[in-house]
Amino acid sequence: MLLEMAAVSILGGILCLDRTCLQIMVSRPVVIAPLCGWALGDPLTGLAIGAFLELLWVDKQQIGIYVPPNDSLLAVVIVTAILLAFPRLPELRRELAAFAFLALTPLSYLTKRMDAALIRGNEALADRALQASSRGDMGTIGREHRRAIYRTLASYAIFLFLASGVGILLLRTIFPLLSDHFLRVLRFMYGIIPLALVAVCLNTINFRRLGPIFCALALTTVIVIELINGF
Repeated sequence: MLLEMAAVSILGGILCLDRTCLQIMVSRPVVIAPLCGWALGDPLTGLAIGAFLELLWVDKQQIGIYVPPNDSLLAVVIVTAILLAFPRLPELRRELAAFAFLALTPLSYLTKRMDAALIRGNEALADRALQASSRGDMGTIGREHRRAIYRTLASYAIFLFLASGVGILLLRTIFPLLSDHFLRVLRFMYGIIPLALVAVCLNTINFRRLGPIFCALALTTVIVIELINGF
């Protein structure tokens, strides 16, 4: 299990670099979570967690000095904790996903603090690179850029490894102790969480014009489901 944790931590750290380096959107939760789930043998669980996190912070963008929670790191942590804590528990996968999402989302506070510290550290490296550019020292400029990338990658990989370990321990310790009643609540929460997060997402757009469209789609979906269940 430690080797799997290390491998996913390195993979997740590399993919999370997309937030600051490449920015080709592979670090989005809805992308990185299924990729990590695929690496661990369950991309569907990764897709569900990625969708939850994507909707949760869809309106939190890094603008100006504001540093949002690092939902990419959190997606990797939650998926890794679920799939390594209980790799063979398909009958309770929804309950486990809901519990892990609710229990591990508070780690977002740590990801936010870590990103803020990395930004401050990289600002110092940027100042050195600017001083080197005034001297025409191209070697120093490249070295400071690489140092920022390596520092960020190492910080992300170490955080993912430690946080995933904490998540696995938490899930293995608490989840088996939950009663049947609590499991039914988690099963219900698995269906309610997306609805609540979609409401958060709709709050960020002009719902006045799109409201009838969403209502029509919801009504059509309900009708189709009823017709399928009828057959």
